[in-house]
Parts: sequence; structure tokens; C-alpha cells
Amino acid sequence: MSEARAEPPDEILVVAAIVGDLEAFDQLALRYRAAVVRVAQAIVGREHAEDVAQDFKALPSIEEPRKFPAWLAAITRHRAARFGKRERERQSRRVVLDEVLLENLESLSQPFAEQSDDDELQRALENVPPDYGLVLRLRFLDEMPLKRIASFLGAPLSTVKWRLHQGKKLLKKQIEVLRK
Repeated sequence: MSEARAEPPDEILVVAAIVGDLEAFDQLALRYRAAVVRVAQAIVGREHAEDVAQDFKALPSIEEPRKFPAWLAAITRHRAARFGKRERERQSRRVVLDEVLLENLESLSQPFAEQSDDDELQRALENVPPDYGLVLRLRFLDEMPLKRIASFLGAPLSTVKWRLHQGKKLLKKQIEVLRK
């Protein structure tokens, strides 16, 4: 008889990571990486989301390990906002560059191959309200289980299911609009 290997609950991994178990920390990081990047991306943009996602050293400060997903989402939002503020301050001190040069650099960095379906989906997702768009991205692009999404967002599972259901409808409408 083969036993299905169940994933350990978050709170066990959190406690193990706090006491120095790097493998437990790695499992948590892998489990929530996509969600952290998505939340950071919504605040600081795609180009800086990875920087925010890689900056997690505060795990020992968590007081209730069973609330790890909601804690992680709050920490991510806080760090992304702080990072965004620092980045805006840094950008405001920079010398204004020639717009023509920027246009030329941007055109050179574009790939030659078209990814129209992916681009169409990304544009449609950008036009879906953020609460629905995040759930759609986490579920379908990052293949995160619904219960984990609910824990991460600190929302009831029924709310996540509703956002997923409504989000699919909104996404379908946006794709239809883009195709016209």
C-alpha cells in the first residue's frame, strides 16, 4: 500500500524555520513565492517585484505561526510600499534622460517573436479589477491551490472561489473587448 506524501502544514514549517531548519524555510519560500511576487508586482511593478520578494529575513518576528500566510502578505505589502517609496525618491534625484534615447533603447529591447496570445491575456488581466486579477493569476498562472490563496489573502475560501468565478467572467469580457 502506497502512502500519499502530504505536505506539512504551514505552521509546522514556520516553527521549524524559526529554529533554523533551512529546508523548512525553503519549502515555505517555494510554497508562497508566486503569491509574494504577485503582491509585490501590484505595488512596485514587474521590474522590482523580484527584489522585494527576495528580502525576507523577518520570519523570527512572527508571533502566531498558524497565521503565516496573512502575515506574509502584510509583510510583502509593507516592504513593497517601502521599496516603492525609496525607488521614487531615488528616481526623483536622477538626471532627466533624453526621451528619444529612451524610445530607441526600448525598441531595441523588444523581442522579435510575437507572443500575441500571452500578450492578449496579460492585457486582459490588467483590465480586471485587482482583487479578481490577483486570484486569477495565483490560481491559473502560478497553479496555487485555492486554500493556499485564501490563507495568503486572509480571506475565506468562499470569497476566493467567488472572486475566481467572477474573475473568469470579467476576464472573458475583457478578452472579447480586446479582440474587437
